[in-house]
Amino acid sequence: MIVAVNGFVLNDPSAINRVYLDEPISGLSMPPIRTSSGTYSGRDGGYVGAQFYGARLINLTGRVWANDVNGLETTRRAFESAVSAGSILLTITTDAGNQYVLNTYLDELDMNIIRSQRSAPFNLTLIAPDPTIYDNSAGGLQTATVVPVTGGGVTWPITWPIVWAPGGLPTTITNTGNLASYPLITLTGPATNPTITNVSTGQFFTLQGLTTTGTDVIVIDMLNRTVLLNGGPILTYMTTTSSWWPLLSGSNSIKLTTTNSLDTVTGVLSWRSGYRGI
Repeated sequence: MIVAVNGFVLNDPSAINRVYLDEPISGLSMPPIRTSSGTYSGRDGGYVGAQFYGARLINLTGRVWANDVNGLETTRRAFESAVSAGSILLTITTDAGNQYVLNTYLDELDMNIIRSQRSAPFNLTLIAPDPTIYDNSAGGLQTATVVPVTGGGVTWPITWPIVWAPGGLPTTITNTGNLASYPLITLTGPATNPTITNVSTGQFFTLQGLTTTGTDVIVIDMLNRTVLLNGGPILTYMTTTSSWWPLLSGSNSIKLTTTNSLDTVTGVLSWRSGYRGI
């Protein structure tokens, strides 16, 4: 298994960084589960409420190697710089050749100084607030275009020549992972009270009272629960019955609608298929 933290490569014999992993690597199987539970008062038993996945804690241990003391110190500093602060992109290539990615943060990097001048042990612990392990293979980031759903037909009263408008159907999107994945949705162009619906789950997201023009861009981030118009927040347009919905594992039927039949808005959904574990 080859691992990289912000581009700093671990466990690859062909890489400049001679940093190798030991067994076991923990935190890449099923994420922890948060359970709401309690004990009944005045009677036997208790209850279990909703269950959700918690943040993922990933632990990597191993050893840094070098030809001399100067090389060892250089590699140690490079390792520390790669994970020093902020978001850390963890990429993984398994022995089977599958590639994955997680967004993590540093919990601990400990590299003890020992007698050896050519090696040093390390312990790296990362926190992944989003426990989903995302596909990062070629084409791992997937996109699909959706257009407003219309009924088609002719306009009454009839004028000549007759124009029979084509109808629009929901778009089928497939999440090939085994875990729900929250998409990034970009709406571009004229839209009046746009609604984007996952017909497969019955969940929808509506921006009521909003009208956009041909150059306007709406970005709905279902994972981070933000909605922007040309870079500025417009959360106040979101209706109280709207949901931050995901793409379920398997096929999802996605529908884009507006309240003006003349709207030509186009939507683009971006997502990565997600997995519970490797």
